[in-house]
Amino acid sequence: MCKQIKVNPYLKTTYIQPGTNLEQIRNTLSVVAALLATITFATGFTLPGGLNSDTGEALLAKKAAFLVFLLADVYAMCTSMFVLFCLVWSMVLEPNMGLLLVDRSVYILMQSLYATLLAFVAGIYTVKSHSSLWAAILIFVMCSFIRISANRTILRKVIAKLIP
Repeated sequence: MCKQIKVNPYLKTTYIQPGTNLEQIRNTLSVVAALLATITFATGFTLPGGLNSDTGEALLAKKAAFLVFLLADVYAMCTSMFVLFCLVWSMVLEPNMGLLLVDRSVYILMQSLYATLLAFVAGIYTVKSHSSLWAAILIFVMCSFIRISANRTILRKVIAKLIP
């Protein structure tokens, strides 16, 4: 029966249902991924705390929060670039594999968004923790709330309670 209706029974997607307009989803995902790649690329060269004018080394390079910022920023850039590569490949593969690549790209793009949020929090903490720790902690709590509420299961429960 699966051969007659041309459906792969082993194709398990999480975010995108078979029969969806992949072109529109690809376009949207590629814009978001390209914007994230651009932001994280630029952030990697405008380091928090600035650079030493004599050596060119980052002033806050020895702080652990700076390393978290740097690793999160690199991870966000790499995953957003990987999404762009997956979306390009999804255009030339057979439809089932293209659907699977686009579906996985949504998950990878979410990882990139989370890493961008972590890089932001780590950058703020790196710069502000010594002068106003309370502000850095407040920003951390706010961003953590965004990360927790972005979970699809939690978001569905909240929306179900808000909208009767």
